[in-house]
Amino acid sequence: MDESCSATEVSVRIENGRLGRIRMGVLAVIAAALTAVAACSPPPPRPFVGDFGTGNFDQWAICQNVSVGSAPCASYHGPSYSMQVESDVVREGRRFAARFELRQGDSPAGLCCGDRAEVSGEEKTRAGEGEDRWYQWSTRFEDGFPADKGWSVLSQWHADQDGPPPLAIGAGPTNVGVNRWGVVVSTWRGPDDPGPTYTPWSAPIVPDEWTDIRLHVKWSAKDSVGFVELWIDGTPQTFTAAPCAGRTRCAVRTLMPDGGGVYFKQGYYRDPKISRPGIVYHDGFSAATTAGALAPL
Repeated sequence: MDESCSATEVSVRIENGRLGRIRMGVLAVIAAALTAVAACSPPPPRPFVGDFGTGNFDQWAICQNVSVGSAPCASYHGPSYSMQVESDVVREGRRFAARFELRQGDSPAGLCCGDRAEVSGEEKTRAGEGEDRWYQWSTRFEDGFPADKGWSVLSQWHADQDGPPPLAIGAGPTNVGVNRWGVVVSTWRGPDDPGPTYTPWSAPIVPDEWTDIRLHVKWSAKDSVGFVELWIDGTPQTFTAAPCAGRTRCAVRTLMPDGGGVYFKQGYYRDPKISRPGIVYHDGFSAATTAGALAPL
């Protein structure tokens, strides 16, 4: 180091061989600023578990059905035919599952646009632009589930703005097919400006059998960034229809531009024109920022 340097300077050799000086005070300020930014960055969200393992709906923020309208799940302890946590029909190895039933006219007061029995994770399940999330759970359709008319939603990532969810697990001919269920992607150009709706993967409804579902989602309002990956019963799936036929990663916008983020809801929500009762079970839901942080099924 050049002997003429002060205590707050260092000498560094640059390409032409001369000695240049960088004041340590400047470096210290930069280092302190970087440290402060790192310290102020929010930590990654904690994994969310909504597996009904408490024997009730208390893991979830909001319960919505014909009995209560929309209310905190902590205050909903039934029993009600529309929503109940039970131990008779459960995925193998588990103690509890949630049973959701809809009958025509089960439209909760103050909520739009169909018959509904759902739980919502609200902030604990929120995701926004550029964020990476993994989701996992099991679903079972009871024999006689009405998927020959209209639309049904079994799980959905609801946008902050109103409208069909950017991503959902649905059933029925409106968006999927007669007696089929699958992944439904509703694209948006902006709030109140819907784009195309896609069903890139679907399968026949097999009643009275549990299906394990895992999704990896990159949340983005840009087609070049957003994507969905899907596993069924532990097997990675190849998408079979637009916009990503033949691929295991479906590149598509997963958020509404200028519509904020999404939060997760699960249960049973359907077309009010469906007349026959329907029952679906869910078990083992968890959400995390990595696959390894998901709760085991």
